[in-house]
Amino acid sequence: MNLEIKLSSVTYALKARELLLRRNVKSKIIKNPSPKKGEGCGYVLTVYNPQFDVKSYLELNNIVVKDAVYR
Repeated sequence: MNLEIKLSSVTYALKARELLLRRNVKSKIIKNPSPKKGEGCGYVLTVYNPQFDVKSYLELNNIVVKDAVYR
């Protein structure tokens, strides 16, 4: 199961991906094709098969997470 995390900017997406790489977690950044009002530029970080609470980990490292959904 993958985790899709919505982030407000490409800067947050790149920082989040770098933090996860340090823990050997694979992820991919894509531009959100239809961001909702208030989501900024809208980027989605797809985290492949996370083994820990990625959302909390990112928030503890000052990454603003707009939404997180398992798919």
